[in-house]
Amino acid sequence: MTATKYPNGISSYGIPVTGSLPMVLGANGAGNIYFVDATNGSDGNKGLSADQAFKTLPVAYVAAVSGDTIALSTNSTHSLTAGIAWTKSRINLVGMDFFGRLVQQGAKVQLATAATTAYVLKVTGTRNSFSNIKFIQGATASTGLHVLEEGGEGSLYQNCSFVFGVGDNLDLTTATEVLCGSDSGTYDNCTFGSDTLVTSAARAVFTIDQVGGFEFKSNILRDCIWMVSSSDADALLLKVAANTDVLYTNLFINPIMMASIDAAGGIALTIAGASASSLVKGTLNFANLSTFNCASFMTTADQVMITGNIPTAATSGISVTPA
Repeated sequence: MTATKYPNGISSYGIPVTGSLPMVLGANGAGNIYFVDATNGSDGNKGLSADQAFKTLPVAYVAAVSGDTIALSTNSTHSLTAGIAWTKSRINLVGMDFFGRLVQQGAKVQLATAATTAYVLKVTGTRNSFSNIKFIQGATASTGLHVLEEGGEGSLYQNCSFVFGVGDNLDLTTATEVLCGSDSGTYDNCTFGSDTLVTSAARAVFTIDQVGGFEFKSNILRDCIWMVSSSDADALLLKVAANTDVLYTNLFINPIMMASIDAAGGIALTIAGASASSLVKGTLNFANLSTFNCASFMTTADQVMITGNIPTAATSGISVTPA
């Protein structure tokens, strides 16, 4: 892979380390790699090399088929005039940054200010992969309520972050960075929310709800971070919308949930999460949970199983407090 060189000696594409190579090769090892360079590309190009990169992500998405990889440059933000409804399957979207960032990924995908789409990305396909990308909801319209709507099957999100870039809708209880109804999804080293804009409503950062008619089912979230700066103590980091939205066993490994106390107005939260009473179809399991500036974890904990250090005793599951 040859990266385009610029006068300052910085390449538009980073060098992927071992952790990203399987994704760059494509899901079946034989797919095309389409390059997207928001600064130097052209949508009139074929997109199959760094010096013939597309300019915009939607054009690359239209070109891609199962097994292909879309490689995003890190030299500028990839702006969208409308959110992408990702209905295709087995496509890899990779930010060509050095692998491993939890925040400030170099490949940024941002919905433009004038957009009216509810989401930056809505995924309903099967076995799509997203790595090393910062997704930003930048729309100021009242409809710009989500960053990610996830209703896919077998999706992978690795070293991605999901944030609001404007504060216009952070006074609405319906705003949430992630609306999640994924089936058998993997979330690895992802960050949900940020502390750079102040929330002024009792809203949730990550809302478990049905997307496209599918429940939050058989998911694994490992080493992920939930974060918010809120002037409303009733804001939430995690919320279950209804007792029918969780199916089978869902595992959160080493989750960290943080409320920022800051000069901009961030205060401690009353609870970190709110489940629904009488979950009837599945469970949420938290292993080695850590919370910061939250008086308690969940006040309603039916079918919520917890191990590790938590602020107060759980009403369901097992609480273990180190001596």
